[in-house]
Amino acid sequence: MEINEVLSENQIGSPKEKYQEVNEPQTKPYLEILGDTVVPSNILYSVLLSIFFSLGGYFLGKNIFPLLADKKMVPSYSLLLGIAGSLMALVICSRLFKPSRILNESETTIEGMHEVLKDLQLDPQKEYEIIKNDPVTRKEMEELGLIDKLERSGG
Repeated sequence: MEINEVLSENQIGSPKEKYQEVNEPQTKPYLEILGDTVVPSNILYSVLLSIFFSLGGYFLGKNIFPLLADKKMVPSYSLLLGIAGSLMALVICSRLFKPSRILNESETTIEGMHEVLKDLQLDPQKEYEIIKNDPVTRKEMEELGLIDKLERSGG
């Protein structure tokens, strides 16, 4: 996403006001993996970094631990160093590749609830009956202010 600073003038003689104009990002090809949408190049780089740090830690342990530990413990310590390399790769990848999605929150309306239930192919009346009979779920829905909307939407 590209952000440009734009100068505007509200009234004649008033100082120019700065605001940011957001240009829509170019569409990139995305993949869906385990229910998450990702950029394929980021996945490729993450996998390569993870392999490098994991195997690097393992083989580094194979060379270092024979000098420091008992011969029987070298494979175990090497494996632990490989796991530590995986964790290090996790931290590096999470810093390098930030999420590229934008979450928009909005107030739930009855029409919106109808759309969601229709998309999920659910019957509002059956859902309301299930929620009404489950005290834990009913309490959560009441706290979120959704039980009344579900009831009005046909439940």
